[in-house]
Parts: sequence; C-alpha cells; structure tokens
Amino acid sequence: MVRNKSVKTTAQFVRKPIEHLEEMTAKLSEGTLDARLADTDVTELRNLTAQVNTMAKRLKSMMEKSSHDARTLRKAELRTLQAQINPHFLYNTLDAIIWKAEAGEKDEVIQLTSALSDFFRISLSSGADWIPIKQEKKHIEGYLKIQQTRYRDILDYEIDIPDAIGDFYILKLLVQPLVENALYHGIKIKRGGGKITVSAKEENGMLTFSVKDTGCGMTSEQLEDLNDRMKKELPMISREGGGFGLVNVNLRIRLYYNQTDGLKIKSGPEGTEVSFTVPCRDEKEISENESVFG
Repeated sequence: MVRNKSVKTTAQFVRKPIEHLEEMTAKLSEGTLDARLADTDVTELRNLTAQVNTMAKRLKSMMEKSSHDARTLRKAELRTLQAQINPHFLYNTLDAIIWKAEAGEKDEVIQLTSALSDFFRISLSSGADWIPIKQEKKHIEGYLKIQQTRYRDILDYEIDIPDAIGDFYILKLLVQPLVENALYHGIKIKRGGGKITVSAKEENGMLTFSVKDTGCGMTSEQLEDLNDRMKKELPMISREGGGFGLVNVNLRIRLYYNQTDGLKIKSGPEGTEVSFTVPCRDEKEISENESVFG
C-alpha cells in the first residue's frame, strides 16, 4: 500500500512538468513564440525542457529575421519605385519652360526652372530617406507651382504647414504623392477644376498631415476597394489599377514607422481628404536610429 502511494506521488510529480511541456508546444504551434518553460525538478526532463526553450528562442529569432528580411526587401522595392520619376511630368514641364521662353516670359522661365530644380534635388536628397518637413514643404510648393502653370484655369492651392514644425524629420515623399493623386484623380477630371489644400499640425508629439481636394471624389465602391488594398499585409505594389501613389505611401508609412495605421481616406461628392499621423522625430533621433528607421 505504501509502495502504491509512492508510485502515485512519483507519477504526479512527473506528470505536471509533462503537462507544462504539452501546453508549451501547443502555444508554439499557435504562434506564441515568447512562451518559455520554467526549470523542472525532474532530472529526466531537464534536458528536454532546456531543448524546448532553446528551440522556441531559435524559432522566434528565425521568424524575426525572416520578417526583417521581407521588410528590407519591400523597402528596397519601394525605393526603386520612388526613384522612377514620371517622365511625362518632366517632359511636360520642359515643354512649358520652352513655351514660356519662346513667349519671352523671362520671369516665368526662371520660376519654373527653379521649381523643377528644387523638385528633383529634394526627390533625390543624396539618397537620404528622411528629410526635414521644411524640405518636404518646399518639394510640394515646387510641384504645385509647376502644375499650376499647366493647369492655371482649373487648379488653385493652399499650403498650411507651420514653420514651427519645419525642423522635425519625416520620411521623404509622403505628402507630394498625395498631392499628385488629388490633382490627377480629383481636380483634373472634375469639370470646372477645384482647390487642393495641404496642411500639417503637431499635437502631443504626433504630426498629422492632410491633403484635401474639392475634386470629383470617389464612389463608395472605389473607396472600399482602395481601403481593402491598403489593409493587406505587405500588398504587392503595381502602377496598374489606380491608387498606386496612395497604396505606395500607405505601405511606406507602415514599414518605416512600424505602425499598423497608414492613410485615412474620406471621400464623397464634395471631394477627398487623405491624412496620416506619425511620431515627431528630430535630426538627432534620426541619426541615432538610422539603421532602425531606414
């Protein structure tokens, strides 16, 4: 009787760590890679416990590396896409400069040439991914000055980005593609044209940017389709199907700022507003964390 009681106690003593092992492996199979086993008093299970913990650590490390490699690859793809300046924009701007020169409009030629120079200089930024907001603002101004020369009769614009936030850094080319989208998919196709308003504000350590147009707006089906495309985890980027600029910017915000939220879009008969919110970052923070942010 005493022997049976001893066997039963021993069985209970061994069963508990085994149950913990089963729970641990179940968590791992469900993707909970932070799960770890506590040390056991059962000699025969100590090596197995240590090996399972080691396996979990290695599995987590491999998954993190895989995720990092995938994100790095997507960032490289996006940099390539971002570098592909629309040749039509360049050709049309050069045509406008030639036309102004032939018409003897010297001041307009100087203004357009200067705006085009600023546009490309900031687009390249010596390969930097992050630039001060004041440069992004200048980039937008250059783009809109050029486009207003071509679409003078249909395009009006306003830029409300306070100088007080000009020294904060932002991921390059987040706002200009939204302006381009507002022009080509909102203002241009609306009879009578409209206005683009670009604004930014800082609140509680966060920066919010907004690009609003009084264009034709999107149908509920178009808006739903675009939002569905942007919700996908690392969606494939394509210039086909419309919304390329918005999907691109949305993905870059999610990747580089490591956040789930990207663009927020409101659209209707009165026009479209696209906005996003990101943390404030200064030059020192960007320099110290370049490998993380870049």
